[in-house]
Amino acid sequence: MQRARTSTLLIGIALFLATALISGCQSISVYDGKGNLRSVALTDYGIVFEIPGAWDISLSRDRYFQFVAVYREDSRPLAVLEYRGLDTEPRDKRSRDLYATGWYDAMRLNYPGWKYQDRSNDDASESFTFEGSYLEGTTRYIKIGKLRFKDRRIHAIYYTAPEEEMDHLRDIFEAIDEEIRY
Repeated sequence: MQRARTSTLLIGIALFLATALISGCQSISVYDGKGNLRSVALTDYGIVFEIPGAWDISLSRDRYFQFVAVYREDSRPLAVLEYRGLDTEPRDKRSRDLYATGWYDAMRLNYPGWKYQDRSNDDASESFTFEGSYLEGTTRYIKIGKLRFKDRRIHAIYYTAPEEEMDHLRDIFEAIDEEIRY
């Protein structure tokens, strides 16, 4: 099963690299094409990420995000993954919906000029997503959020990139997200 997941990720990476070479993507080196992935297991939260080897990783129990992975080009953050986990879960659909409402509202409070492009959830209210944008200085950023309720835990995962780079990075974010193990 793990070998099939890794093969799927490597195929996705190869397709991304081929597309990036054709389109002249600035962020070609996000993956090095060698399958150089690092597993990051956050055992206290029951989650494992597969992160490209070129990304900087930081872990903390003291900060708002327990895990942050950043890909930089010329010292400029180009792609950012942030994770926040909680080990209590609203158990019924109504409680999960209420929690997600607060999660959605927090984006408007935390990011200047926040605008949602999309918000959705599954029928059982176990998985919520959004895509939105905000302005930081003169750069507009796109943020994709995933809120998941699994194994009596809350998992909030955010993927962020400058607007002009998101088209090139979206496939990479999706590949990373598909490889998450709970």
